Amino acid sequence: MSPQGRKKLEALAAECSIEIEWLELAVHEGAVSEDELTAEEHAAAARARLRRLRRLCASLDLDVYAASIIVDLLERLESAQSELERRRGA
Repeated sequence: MSPQGRKKLEALAAECSIEIEWLELAVHEGAVSEDELTAEEHAAAARARLRRLRRLCASLDLDVYAASIIVDLLERLESAQSELERRRGA
């Protein structure tokens, strides 16, 4: 990771009140993308995913990989629910 990328992650960790080591692990494990976290157009969604991952890890004592599977499934479920509601409204 570049020094500039590290600084961005440190700022993000501080903003989200999470440990930089945990954030680096989440990026390394592929649970969140460094590019998505630092890109303005995807930042809000990536940060929400990051916070959700961190809460799951802490609350259920899960590792990052397990929590990312759960978050992926929750995101798919939310997407399917939104699509169903959209179709019912049409």
